[in-house]
Amino acid sequence: MRRYIFVLFAIVLLAACGGKRAEQQAIRQDSDSLLAAYHYSDSLYAACGRIDTAAFGDFITRAVAFAEAHPQDTLAPDMLYRAGIGSMILAKSAHDAEFRAKNAKQALAIFHQFQDQYPDHDQARLCYWQRAIVYDDILGDWRSAESEYRDFINRYPNDSLTPVFQQYLTLLGKSESELTQQLPH
Repeated sequence: MRRYIFVLFAIVLLAACGGKRAEQQAIRQDSDSLLAAYHYSDSLYAACGRIDTAAFGDFITRAVAFAEAHPQDTLAPDMLYRAGIGSMILAKSAHDAEFRAKNAKQALAIFHQFQDQYPDHDQARLCYWQRAIVYDDILGDWRSAESEYRDFINRYPNDSLTPVFQQYLTLLGKSESELTQQLPH
């Protein structure tokens, strides 16, 4: 009887290990496919400034889903952050105000999600900066951009980016001629 229980236990253990291995392989295939999708979308943008909105949109959707399904995977934070950047790129390049607003809001949501899921990750602090860029450069909402910069400064007073953001605060909302006047002659 003991031998039967031992054999049954071994079979169950082997089946569980095989299932776990298959699941890990499926996750790795999914992450490899996700990386390929990102590299395709980003390479077109980096090489010639061409944006394949469908490819970027697909990558963003898949990256967010991957991070939600596999938050502990080492690739998940990086892909989620890149999804936020991809949303910014789509918003910045949009010719249609509705498409711009939709992608800007998506970028803001992704950067908030990133900070919620990975608060101790090094890129979590950069989410303030990315949101400030979305508010300032894409949406023209200088008050919200100012709030993001101030949140960063208050949370990371000794960070190397803090003086840069303090300088940004003096420039927010100024016209090109006002900025030109501030330059040393």
